[in-house]
Amino acid sequence: MNINDIAHMVGVSKGTVSRVINNSKTGVSEETRARILKTIEEVGYIPNRMAGSIAIAKTKTIGLIIPDIQNLFFPQMVRGVENCAMENGYSLFLCNTDSSIRKQEIYLRAFMEKRVDGILINTCGVMQDRTLWKSICQSGIPIVLLDRKTSDFADKPGIFIDNREAAYMGVSHLIDTGCRKILFLCGPKDVFTSSERLKGYCKALHIADIPYREDYVIYGTHTAQYGYDTIKELLPRYPEVDAVFAGADTIAVGVLKALREMEIPVPDQISVLGFDNIMFSEFLSPPLTTVAQPIYDIGYRAAEKLLSCIRHEPGSDKSEYMGTVLIQRESTRKGRGDET
Repeated sequence: MNINDIAHMVGVSKGTVSRVINNSKTGVSEETRARILKTIEEVGYIPNRMAGSIAIAKTKTIGLIIPDIQNLFFPQMVRGVENCAMENGYSLFLCNTDSSIRKQEIYLRAFMEKRVDGILINTCGVMQDRTLWKSICQSGIPIVLLDRKTSDFADKPGIFIDNREAAYMGVSHLIDTGCRKILFLCGPKDVFTSSERLKGYCKALHIADIPYREDYVIYGTHTAQYGYDTIKELLPRYPEVDAVFAGADTIAVGVLKALREMEIPVPDQISVLGFDNIMFSEFLSPPLTTVAQPIYDIGYRAAEKLLSCIRHEPGSDKSEYMGTVLIQRESTRKGRGDET
């Protein structure tokens, strides 16, 4: 849809539609303004605010949406995206949603208006504005998912890890060291990565014949404060706990601080396992055992895939999975197969 189509549908001039789009207070009756706005909403038209008298084929820009720039997982990913974009002559628009669907929709609409060549998104949930969602799907703008899947863009390619198997690997390590009462500080309940890591946690318990306890799974945010507050509140009620699986290293930071203040030795009394291997995990006290994913490479490869989609290259519509590895440090005991 373009401005001429809107004008034809309403039966007014292109200039009248333009005045409404640009919120001009004169030259348009309220009845006509209402009809134009209703038509724009019904067809999902998004104005191109970069367009002028010159048609621009490509803007050489890509948009990136992430949920939490304060989470140190994401700056590493953003660096990968940025480096790939610059190497290929593209500029990057970076937007942080604070895990707000409303902000995510605002940024997606801005990307449409600016006519970015492609969009990378680490989504924070299902979109509420279905008209906008329909417009994005019909726009032809390539979209590549980062780290998280979503039903909104189930047909879009992405760069992921196998969160289920990665969590299974980490929790199996805890079990191998003798832990059986394992708290799981899961992160947000409605996020794809959280649900997949929970499945991996449950798989490890099942194979080891350890009963699953619903009260051992705690949902929250990917923040150190959440990890700290949760341990302070729960451990007095669950003194039998011998391990904590933090769904993100940022959560583990708060867990370790709480255990230190409570004078609970790690890992002698309670082991702590993280997830991600963010940049300072090895510098914590004690250094954090964690399931490492290639954060920078995920960002870089996602940008490469988006550029391939923009160029309509064969195979660019296929998702890819990158590997993970368990990095054993000093926050967990040695397993039965480890060297002494």
